[in-house]
Amino acid sequence: MKVVIIILVLIVIGFAAAIGVAVYRATTPPAPPSAHGPPTKSNGEIDDDALANWEPPPMAAVMGKLSRPFAPKLFKKAVNVSAEAGSEGTQPIPSADKGMRIARLRLITGRGAIVTYRCEESDDDDRQGETCPQVACLCPENTVLEEDDVKDCEEAWRNARASGDDKFVCREKDDDVSAVIYRDGGVIVVAPMGEQAAQVSIR
Repeated sequence: MKVVIIILVLIVIGFAAAIGVAVYRATTPPAPPSAHGPPTKSNGEIDDDALANWEPPPMAAVMGKLSRPFAPKLFKKAVNVSAEAGSEGTQPIPSADKGMRIARLRLITGRGAIVTYRCEESDDDDRQGETCPQVACLCPENTVLEEDDVKDCEEAWRNARASGDDKFVCREKDDDVSAVIYRDGGVIVVAPMGEQAAQVSIR
């Protein structure tokens, strides 16, 4: 009897999970072409016309997202950097013996912020392939931004959030992103979007 009950419970759980997946797919809009791989047609083939305007996401952004759960954090405790409208806040990044660290950047207050990681310059051949400077644009989900607010954001970021009429709509988790920090450190610069002050947590 217990075996029958367990089987019935598993069937119910599987059925509920299937309904949940179906509802998620029905209510979640598809990601824009620039948010994933090259654009494809309904039959799965590459769409050559759409490919002309498609750009792959920056490699550093991809590495930051994939490495975030495993790579060493930048700081043991979060450091908050604030900046008033028209000014910048800075956070020096010391060098380390680790080849790569991940900085978690989270918007605490403000309509949005542009965070730039500037590396220390070096002629070391081992540093070939490093992406620097790196620009991360932070804003709460569904925030509508103007062209002037995001002019310094990466083109791929802008294309993925463009909504027409020179407006840009922030997506889920745009206020909590990662940046790849290299061995020699550098500096992280925080600049508010628009006329509001902003504060960003760095960890």
